[in-house]
Amino acid sequence: NQFYGIEINDFAVSVAKTALWIAEEQMMEATQEILLREFDFLPLKSNSNIREGNALRMDWGEVLPAERCSYIIGNPPFVGASMCAASQKQEIVDLFGKIKLSNSLDYVSGWYYKAAEMMLANAAIKAAFVSTNSITQGEQVYPIWNTLRSRFGIHIDFAHRTFRWDSEASLKAHVHCVIIGFAKFSRSNKYLYDNGRTTVAENINRYLMDGDNILVRSRNKPLCDIPKMIYGNKP
Repeated sequence: NQFYGIEINDFAVSVAKTALWIAEEQMMEATQEILLREFDFLPLKSNSNIREGNALRMDWGEVLPAERCSYIIGNPPFVGASMCAASQKQEIVDLFGKIKLSNSLDYVSGWYYKAAEMMLANAAIKAAFVSTNSITQGEQVYPIWNTLRSRFGIHIDFAHRTFRWDSEASLKAHVHCVIIGFAKFSRSNKYLYDNGRTTVAENINRYLMDGDNILVRSRNKPLCDIPKMIYGNKP
């Protein structure tokens, strides 16, 4: 009953609620064996904290007040910037505002923004998301992470560098992911995970490296007197 969630698919909401009921029933059985008494589990009425809706359009504080929240964890949709529908692009623009490249961000960036909003109301909240790795590469890094830093003061606590997403599904998603843990406060011990290795970092920057918080901005004009580049490598 301490799990709260938002899910846009109605069937997935039912699956999540059922999984919680099964877990609670298993807990009840184990508790009965310890205390040698029976508990009234039926009818199923608890664990109704999974809400159906669009997480980027909902007020997370209405699902769970920020002061009661400790952790935000999730596996948001793996939709890259080029694959976002027009409505999804608009959701991101509405969150980040009309900053440069706001309509060219991966869909997962919206969950980072919403989690950071919750942290404004409760600075003790910690968050971590499985994410498309492109939010730590190329032109997306500056608009996403500069916004999260300047508006919310977000620090990265731990990160798993790029790994190939794998599952038991018959139709597997062919994506490469990262996992990023973040908060409004900076803790002393920061950890980087990469290919089975764990290293302690002094500071984890937005490219998931142990180094200074340097952000590289995209440019439309050359730095010196040379012809303007129209395309990079385009076979």
